[in-house]
Amino acid sequence: MSRFMKELEERLYQPSVYTGELYLELHRGTLTNQHEIKRNNRKAEFALRDLEYMTVRQAVSQHRAADGAEIDPLTELLLINQFHDILPGTCIPEAHDDALRDISGLLAEAGRKTAEIGASLSDGDGVSVTAVNSLSFERDDVIYLSFEGAFTEGTYAQQRITDLNGAQKLAVAGAKIPAFGSLTFRMTGKEEEGESAFRAEGDSLETPFYQVKFDEKGYLEALTDKRNGRRIRGEGYALNTFLMAEEVPLSYDNWDVDADSECKYADTAQLLSRQVVADGAVEYRIRSTYRLTAASTLTQDMIFYAERPEIVFETKMDWQEDHRFLKAAFDTAVHTDYASQEIQFGYIRRPVNRNTSVEKAKFEVSNHKYTDLSETRYGIAVLNDCKYGISLNGGSMHLSLHKGGNRPDYRGDKGIHFCTYALLPHLGSMDAENVIRPAYLLNEKPIIVSGHMPLESLLSIRCAQCHCGDCEACGGCWELLCGAAV
Repeated sequence: MSRFMKELEERLYQPSVYTGELYLELHRGTLTNQHEIKRNNRKAEFALRDLEYMTVRQAVSQHRAADGAEIDPLTELLLINQFHDILPGTCIPEAHDDALRDISGLLAEAGRKTAEIGASLSDGDGVSVTAVNSLSFERDDVIYLSFEGAFTEGTYAQQRITDLNGAQKLAVAGAKIPAFGSLTFRMTGKEEEGESAFRAEGDSLETPFYQVKFDEKGYLEALTDKRNGRRIRGEGYALNTFLMAEEVPLSYDNWDVDADSECKYADTAQLLSRQVVADGAVEYRIRSTYRLTAASTLTQDMIFYAERPEIVFETKMDWQEDHRFLKAAFDTAVHTDYASQEIQFGYIRRPVNRNTSVEKAKFEVSNHKYTDLSETRYGIAVLNDCKYGISLNGGSMHLSLHKGGNRPDYRGDKGIHFCTYALLPHLGSMDAENVIRPAYLLNEKPIIVSGHMPLESLLSIRCAQCHCGDCEACGGCWELLCGAAV
């Protein structure tokens, strides 16, 4: 301990103690500025996690200790590019260019090494595809495989789709991949696409989960949860309304967002085109293109699923703006005093009201993979795969999508940018099952390997008291076990 701290400890008597978030009332723009740097950071974190997992699997198969020597340089490179001012997006142009080059290279190298390990563990039979789950829980979401004219054997719901980039995919639902394990799909030439699970009529859509009504711009004018009849949209904007505002901070252009920007947000988007591009047994996909300004456009796939409650928004922004801020508005009917928002090591509960000066200052706050508003028996979360800024006010969640600052990087943040976010209504309050797991599923996709590669669960979790697998129900304590021992 330093001399100063020792002296402080000796002379202080009953010092004031503050409990809660030490919120910096400044530099809120760093949560959103320089989209690609922040997206690369999130993707790199998961890419290195995948590489580490596959490295361990390879070591286990070869009965040797895992060695991270090839991973360490990539980890160090990521840490360097998380340093101030790189990750905040407040560097000079040359530093931003270096960061984009470094992390793009990291992603390519991590992907290459992961694929090499997968190929070494697979039999490469030419008729199978294996999906590897590197998460610590069983995944049961929709799996997307490259479509080469073949469907998979089994009783899974399947559907051909074309994504925003024009790639043809096979969407597979009903498959369950064990925690830290794999599932192999054997491909066949048979056409096995099932009937649609959706019913559309005019501006209305019925899904297995929702009654939906769209407005003239394709926003969600009304959304009702069929599981309990709960109305999801609250007062204010239709769900997923795009709001644009002029953003010229008093100082610190790329760093700041000023409070008066909230008075400037308006729905100025113009719908250019809208069409249903997928309607089947797995998903219903609507592709819409909007003109945000005279120079910028946004194309988005709104995706409803037959077997999952998430409504996913895959988004492509052609951004050519200076000093503009774009948000996606979700004004919900949830009544609560607090939001749960992911931070580095867990989540924090923040007030959503603006009663005091401290609460009013939190008009733009951080979130990682999710923000959730929950009552006792119902809640709504907004998930994302690369965004870090959001504003809250009562039942409203406005996710920050893009910011066009110009100092110190005079070029702003122009270009083609991608992001994915989701609206997740859930039964029950905020917990791991309802919110955290779906957020990880959105961010961490299965590792796809050609060929047959059977992997039993490397690890599993069960209750040490009665081995029931549900510690919350029985009150026992958890223990972590090797898959072979379970």
